[in-house]
Amino acid sequence: LKIGAGFIMADFSQLNELLLNQINCGQLSHAYIFRGQQAMEQALSLAANLNCPHADYGMPCGSCTVCRNILAGTYPDCHIVEPDKGTHRLEGMKTLGAQAGLSSMDNGWKVFIITQAEKMSVEAANNLLKLLEEPPAQTVFILLTAQPEQLLPTVLSRCQLFIFTGDLNHRQGEIDDITLNDAISLLMELPKMHIYEVLLKAREKEKRDEQRVFLLGLLHALHGAAIGEISLPMAYASILRSATMVESSLELIDNNVNQKLLMDVVLLRLWQNC
Repeated sequence: LKIGAGFIMADFSQLNELLLNQINCGQLSHAYIFRGQQAMEQALSLAANLNCPHADYGMPCGSCTVCRNILAGTYPDCHIVEPDKGTHRLEGMKTLGAQAGLSSMDNGWKVFIITQAEKMSVEAANNLLKLLEEPPAQTVFILLTAQPEQLLPTVLSRCQLFIFTGDLNHRQGEIDDITLNDAISLLMELPKMHIYEVLLKAREKEKRDEQRVFLLGLLHALHGAAIGEISLPMAYASILRSATMVESSLELIDNNVNQKLLMDVVLLRLWQNC
């Protein structure tokens, strides 16, 4: 088991509102998959919100002993687990399981943050699966990965997925119900379309700003499908691949690319994933 000490932060980020609501309602999951630019920050913020005695509206105080140790990577109940020589191995997961079975400090929460989770060997993933099926009390496992579709389906099925991207989090105000419903309707209709209909649909949004907002709507819809809030005619792995592809397209839309061709490619790949 390789415990990382290099993830040192100056301060916490605001905890995602849905995660905060789960804490407040006593509905916190025992296992999550976090992907995106703010995945580590959100994982550490979640650990601090669960253990900081002064956390308020999703913000830990940042100054108590618990917060300082989490920020420094030295809090004994917040474990950051890195791959060992590029791989999460069976021995490491067994050690993690032994640590998960230990009592926490001050009756707090134990949080295990597994970085680059897609690099788990099959044996390690199956061992982790046993923990996810029978998790210890007051213990949360957070798998950080840029490629959640690479995880075992059995592991995926026991985790809640959260996608943290700068565009998705900071520009939510641009996504209204009409845009979101349009995105969901398109994803529902894609399997029935012919290829020429897909290309015609891609050309409906001509202006860059329109395309950007619609891509955000697609990403919101795919994120909702990944966490079970929206039903789409796509396999779970296809939803994850599609979300990754749309997120990458959002990063390209403001660069010097042919946005019309980009929209063609995005909708065609979504069509193939359905």
